[in-house]
Amino acid sequence: MSESTASSNGDNETLSRLGRRVLAKRDDVDRYLAAAYRHRGRLAQVTIIAGSIAAAATAAPALGGKPLADWLTAAFGLSTPAWRILCLAAMMCSLAATIATQLQKSNNYEEHIARAQGVRAALEALDFGIASGHLSQREATDQYLKCIEDASFIDAWEHSHARSPFHKSVHLRGLCSI
Repeated sequence: MSESTASSNGDNETLSRLGRRVLAKRDDVDRYLAAAYRHRGRLAQVTIIAGSIAAAATAAPALGGKPLADWLTAAFGLSTPAWRILCLAAMMCSLAATIATQLQKSNNYEEHIARAQGVRAALEALDFGIASGHLSQREATDQYLKCIEDASFIDAWEHSHARSPFHKSVHLRGLCSI
């Protein structure tokens, strides 16, 4: 076997291993995107539902006045006026909506989802370049390292959520390993 054939076989094996890493990384990004979509969706649902309940709870006494409040108190046999209970429910729901909105903003879901989608597209292009033989080992490795750098926030997100008792962890395989 000639030296160039041996070198070519070594390059092919290295590119093959890199291709497997690219596919694994793309799976990691897909899992992150699925979890981020779920988290963002849940927070949006809490905001909408809690805000709507808060509006309804304040609207009833505001629109129905004292007669409605007295009727609710009597109908449910309450020891405290119904308007107080409705105002407390409105306050709690408004607080839940505010917290959900703040969590959504502080976690930067929109920015991180857009970045993860960009990383996923780059990994898909890299996979195609490797499979088609269009990229050399050095070019493919450079592009892969750039993808890992661009996806570093995913690893930080996974670690922060794995420690939180309020979130199920997302298991990502070796995001920073090459």
